[in-house]
Amino acid sequence: MIRKLMVAVWMMIAGTCLAQQIDLKSLDKFAALAKNKTEINMDESMVKAAASFLDDKDKDEAVAKKSVSQLKGIFLRAYEFNEKGIFKLEDLKPLLDQLKGPNWTSFLRVQESNEQVEIWMHRTNGQMDGMLLIAAESGEVVVMNAVGVASLSDFAALGEKLGGIEIPSPVSNQPVPKPGTAPKNDD
Repeated sequence: MIRKLMVAVWMMIAGTCLAQQIDLKSLDKFAALAKNKTEINMDESMVKAAASFLDDKDKDEAVAKKSVSQLKGIFLRAYEFNEKGIFKLEDLKPLLDQLKGPNWTSFLRVQESNEQVEIWMHRTNGQMDGMLLIAAESGEVVVMNAVGVASLSDFAALGEKLGGIEIPSPVSNQPVPKPGTAPKNDD
C-alpha cells in the first residue's frame, strides 16, 4: 500500500511556506538509514509544469489535471528500511505535534500493532486547503503534505489516476468517488 502512495505523490510536493505546510525535517535523519528513499519537493510552478503533460482529451487525465488545478504544492518523504525497528511510531511525535493547532482536523486514523495511518485536513476560514497523510510501520514510513488540495475527491482522483490508490471515505468505508462519477453500489 505504501509503495503505491509514492507514485501518486510525485505531483504534490510544495516548496512554498504556506500555513498548512508541515516541517518534515524530523524525518531527515532517517534518509541515511533507508535502503530506499523518495523525497519530493514541488512548488506551485513545478506542479503546473507537470500537469501540463496531462492530456485534456483523455478522460482520466483530464480529471487528474482538474484535481491539481488548485494545488500549491506538496512535500513527500518515503523511506523503506532493511531492518525492522530503525523507525518507530514514536518518531512521528514531532510531526503530530505540529497538527495541534485549530486549523488541523484528523478525519481518519487507523492503528494496528506497529502500523499507523492518519489523514489530516487543514482549513483556512472554514475552507479545506490542505491535506496530510501519514502511513508508517516498522519497516517504512510515508508522509505526504498536499498544500492547496480542496477536496477529498480531488485527492482520491489523483491517487486513482497515478497510483491506483482508492482512498476510503471516512463515513462509509467505500472509496471516495471521483468527480463526475456515481458512487459504487455493492448491493
